Amino acid sequence: MGNHLADTPGVANAYRVLTSQGKVSDGFHWTSPDDGGDVRTRLTADGIRFTVNGAADPAQRVTADDLALLLTGADGTEADGEDAAQRTAQGQDGETRADRFFRQLAADDSPETVAAVRSLLHRWEEGGGWVGHGAGQVTTSAFLMLGEAGAPGRGIWPLTLYPGSGCGGTAEVVFQHLAAREPFTDRGLRAELLGRLNELKGVDISEGKLALRPSFRLSLLEEDHNRELLAETLTWFRHCWDARETA
Repeated sequence: MGNHLADTPGVANAYRVLTSQGKVSDGFHWTSPDDGGDVRTRLTADGIRFTVNGAADPAQRVTADDLALLLTGADGTEADGEDAAQRTAQGQDGETRADRFFRQLAADDSPETVAAVRSLLHRWEEGGGWVGHGAGQVTTSAFLMLGEAGAPGRGIWPLTLYPGSGCGGTAEVVFQHLAAREPFTDRGLRAELLGRLNELKGVDISEGKLALRPSFRLSLLEEDHNRELLAETLTWFRHCWDARETA
C-alpha cells in the first residue's frame, strides 16, 4: 500500500495512512503541488492525538477489520449473540462455557482482573440481565444479555467479553449491532453510551467508532472507580431497554 500511495498522484488523504507503529512513513512525500507542510501538524488538525513516543493514538485507529465491517455491515458475531449464547451449556467433559471463559481469562489476566469481571457479571445478573457464552473452544466469549435467548431481534447486549489469548482480556462495545436494535437505533443514545464509557480511566473511544465494535482492556476494571462507573453505565443501558416499550 505504501508504494501505491507514494507512486499514485491524487489519492485523497494519503497522508492519513501510517505505518504499523502508527507513525508517518520515513519515505512519505506529497504527490500534489496543492498539498504540503508537516504531516503530523495536518493530522493533529484533523483531530488525531499522538502518544509520547510520537505514534498516533491506537484508540483512534481504523483497522482493516474495521473497514471490512463498514463495507459489509456485519459478520458472524450477531449470530453468536442471539443463537450461540447459552446460559448453562456444558461440554462432554462437564465444563460449562462459563467455566471455560473464566479458565481462559485466568490464563492471561491477573486474579484481580478475573475477580473484577466476576463482580461485574454478578451485578449484571442481579440487575435483571443474564450472561450468555459463545461456543468457541479456543476463545469463549461472554455476552451481557437482555431479552430472550435464541430469539433473533428480541435480545440485545452492550458488551461482549473476550479472554486475551496472550494479550489480555477485552470488552468489545457492540455499537455496530446496537444500531439495528431499538432504542439504540437512535444515534444520540449510542453517543451517550460512548460518552459514559469514556468516563472510565483509560478508556478513550473516538466518535468515529460509533459504527464499529471498539474494545477496552478488562484489566481497567481492577480500579474500583472504573468498575462502579461501568456498572452504572450498564444500569442506564438496561433502563433504556426497559423504557423502549413505554416510549
